[in-house]
Amino acid sequence: MLNITKTMENQNQASTAGKESTTNQVLIGILIKLRECEQEFYEQMEIIGKQNSNERDAEKEGKFYGGISDCMASVGYFIGECAKPAQIIFK
Repeated sequence: MLNITKTMENQNQASTAGKESTTNQVLIGILIKLRECEQEFYEQMEIIGKQNSNERDAEKEGKFYGGISDCMASVGYFIGECAKPAQIIFK
């Protein structure tokens, strides 16, 4: 009976660790996609700026950067919340 309980506990811990890993992988994927969107937006704004500097809308550009930065910060926060202390690497 004790062995069965230990086995069940180990399986439960492995399952939880797998879910945390999967969650972090999804969150990191989202963070990468947000960064790609930010980079693409920046490149498009550069093209527009070269073609016609009057077309740039600094207010909308600022709102976009503010919004995407907030999104990336939120995703980064949740990545940190899901990580175990042993997974966090300090440089």
